[in-house]
Amino acid sequence: MISRLLLKLTLLAVCFAFTSQLIAQHRNCPSHDILLEQQQQDPKRIEKLRKIERHTQNYINSAQQRDVDGIVTIPVVVHVVYRTSTENISTAQIQSQLTVLNDDFRRFNSDANGTWSQAADSEIEFCLATVDPNGNATTGITRTSTNVNGFGTNDSVKSANSGGVNAWPTADYLNIWVCNIGGGILGYAQFPGGNPATDGVVNDYRYFGTTGTATAPFNLGRTMTHEVGHYLNLRHIWGDGNCNVDDFVSDTPTSDNPNYGCASSHVSCSSLDMVQNYMDYSDDGCMNLFTLGQKNRMRALFDTGGARASLLNSGACGTAGGPTCNDGIQNQGETGVDCGGPCAPCAVACTDNEVNFSITFDNYPEETSWTLTTDAGVSISAGGTYGNQPDGSTITFDFCLADGCYDLTINDSYGDGICCSFGSGSYTITDGSGNVLGSGGSFGSSETSSFCLGGGPVATCSDGIQNQGETGVDCGGPCAPCNTGGGCTEVVVDEEDFDSGWGIWNDGGSDCVRSTAASYANSGTRTIRLRDNTNSSVATTDALNLAGFEQVDIEFTYVGRSMENGEDFWLQASLDNGAWQTLFTWARGTDFENLVREFEFVSITGNFTSNTRFRFRCDASSNADYVYIDDVFISGCTNGNTRNIGTVANELTAKVESMRLFPNPANQILNVGFTTPEPTEVMLQITDFTGKVVLVRELMSVSGEQLETVNTADLAAGFYFANIVTPKGMQTQKFAVVHND
Repeated sequence: MISRLLLKLTLLAVCFAFTSQLIAQHRNCPSHDILLEQQQQDPKRIEKLRKIERHTQNYINSAQQRDVDGIVTIPVVVHVVYRTSTENISTAQIQSQLTVLNDDFRRFNSDANGTWSQAADSEIEFCLATVDPNGNATTGITRTSTNVNGFGTNDSVKSANSGGVNAWPTADYLNIWVCNIGGGILGYAQFPGGNPATDGVVNDYRYFGTTGTATAPFNLGRTMTHEVGHYLNLRHIWGDGNCNVDDFVSDTPTSDNPNYGCASSHVSCSSLDMVQNYMDYSDDGCMNLFTLGQKNRMRALFDTGGARASLLNSGACGTAGGPTCNDGIQNQGETGVDCGGPCAPCAVACTDNEVNFSITFDNYPEETSWTLTTDAGVSISAGGTYGNQPDGSTITFDFCLADGCYDLTINDSYGDGICCSFGSGSYTITDGSGNVLGSGGSFGSSETSSFCLGGGPVATCSDGIQNQGETGVDCGGPCAPCNTGGGCTEVVVDEEDFDSGWGIWNDGGSDCVRSTAASYANSGTRTIRLRDNTNSSVATTDALNLAGFEQVDIEFTYVGRSMENGEDFWLQASLDNGAWQTLFTWARGTDFENLVREFEFVSITGNFTSNTRFRFRCDASSNADYVYIDDVFISGCTNGNTRNIGTVANELTAKVESMRLFPNPANQILNVGFTTPEPTEVMLQITDFTGKVVLVRELMSVSGEQLETVNTADLAAGFYFANIVTPKGMQTQKFAVVHND
């Protein structure tokens, strides 16, 4: 699946500066470059940020429905990683930094003034942890000796394997690493929704706290205030852009660039810059406020469903050495987690039917949830999502169920299951004797396993339910093998880049043109341009014979120009060249921003006809409001049709395990990952959408997990298929090639 790219959301903030003497004189953040790199490595990170932003805006716009109230306290662990005694900063210096954080976020700072009326107390506080992840007493400070002289910004300080120290559970602690970053770099932070293993803030020992090694002009602890602002989802106050780009906060003045030193009278974008804001680049002595809008943005993270809400239940700032009966840890003589010993007795053994449910997550646990109900729809239990679980980890649940029939439904909010494109996740349901009641992992948005216990109906190979270890409904496992032949096979319908003409698409009139504005084309020099909301602002396909198709997929890329907030364009369909039905809508401000290229993949199911048409239609208010659409690829899924991908591939039917492609879309390289269960010969084949083979690579005696890198720099922009072929089977996945330079 092709994910949307180039969304204007920052993934990682890295604030640094350089001088010839390695003493920082200015702050600086290469966030945009890092964002592009991270998006290419992990396209689904964009969707995580999009979800967090939607939650944030819902929180801001629903003041009466907020669940978080009062002071939010964040437990902190400070990891001091040092090579010299100077880098091994004192406890007093660490305490001075915690004081600054609390003063700045509560607006208790002595330099607070009335220059900006929107300055606010964020009601967020910080405490050094007193309980470690094992339930033992701690000072909230760890000290690790290292041989590394300058860690840089690649997160190596966050791993013991590279000379640093591993994070404490980031769902329970704000991890702060203090070290020699090198090169005059002050510090950097990870925005919410990133990899849990690297979540937190890194600060150079020379710009931490207010005593000891703290170095002017960054010796008042404001580097940490700035970076923790990023950790709590604040952007730079100028939005990392010009006057048309904002920081998602309504009460901070628009600015076109960062300010350095203390330029208190600087005006940009026709307004006075808020150089005193902690999210500008001013010197420490100039910064003194967060605004009310920034406060609301930060506190949205702690509301129900927020990306950092788990910190509220950490308990890590409890009384030192004082574990409790609700801290989620088996300690203080308990015989189970929070039960037995000094706590309430643990639950008695099950006298009904024992059922175990186990989930191994893919790379996105925050997308997974599940429900267990009776066959009458009565809820028994539920769980998820699991944003605090490490990628690829496994959790289990034990149920004690009465005789009867049950449905366990597992959900994936992104719609790609838990296997196998982004990690090899799976789930298994077993009874007390170890018999498999249900299993899976490769599904779309959800999958339901039904099973019966005790006095319920006996599972058979003809009961219409996937149970008793079957790999399909009434097939596989103890039943007859599932039919792997035939089935729904992808068929290419059309691909058009509009360079040589309209192809199957038709000009709707004066508001639809085949534009020569090459800068808006994704490939070649031509693209469709739509404007206005009239019957001429459409581009429509010929009648397509899609009778027998079960599913149609449409992929395309687009760029908006001068579209106003809320203006949109639509994808519509007609089955009889009559009434048009709107299938999808993309709106400026919600789904895209102007001058930012987006990539879309939509999947449509239904009963298609031999007279099926699709069209794009634009809703704008001015003749200068445009949407440019390019590289439209239409494919489908139907019985009895196959796509020619080469002589060898046509002779094979079974599938290779766990194939994945990344980054997708690919620019310079494409990584092809796959697993073969036994030693075998493998052919990696790349074909274009017509079936023409553009690359063949033979691999001998391959077994287990494999990763092959393909150079895509010389491939034309467009859509391709990667095929992994073995003597026993084949698996195919689609990918796109784009060129950003």
